[in-house]
Amino acid sequence: MTPLFKRTNALAAIFLFTATIANGFTPSIVRTTTSRTQTSLYFGPARRKTKTTPSSSSSPLLEEALSSYPYKFRPDTEKSGTKASCSATFNELARLYGDEEALAMVKLESRSLRFNKDNFGPCLEAWEEQFGLEAAQAMVGRNPGLLGVLPMQAREPAEASMFLSYVVAVTRPLPQIAVVGGLLAILTAGIR
Repeated sequence: MTPLFKRTNALAAIFLFTATIANGFTPSIVRTTTSRTQTSLYFGPARRKTKTTPSSSSSPLLEEALSSYPYKFRPDTEKSGTKASCSATFNELARLYGDEEALAMVKLESRSLRFNKDNFGPCLEAWEEQFGLEAAQAMVGRNPGLLGVLPMQAREPAEASMFLSYVVAVTRPLPQIAVVGGLLAILTAGIR
């Protein structure tokens, strides 16, 4: 073996190791099927085209959403942050955006379970008037932090929010990539 071949193999091994540390450079939005055995990348707008009517049934993905909530639930005597209030919030998200999309939003921004669920519908309606239903749902899917917006703020022109939702979606994996790049720089500094 030539020294160049050994060096290339060493660099490849280092790269593969650091890529697994950074979760393999997987995109931040992963849409899983209901069987939970297959995954597929989801980069397009929300699939649902019409709003659903309110229902008393809960989402089939509720338990998975609650298990991805990294914080301790508050006692039932509190107003927000309880298991019941987080469940109601997720069910409202699932009603407006669809079960899979709601779960993806909760996995991206777990604090969204603590947002005021009564604001979700009016905000989505305001953004729907500006962009259309699919574009509004996709905007919130890219940046779930928009779920915390008040309805009166959502009625204002939101072109900047639409643009920044793309920025948030693109820059979300950058900290992982920066860590991998830093590790590669450190590990390969002595190879020359």
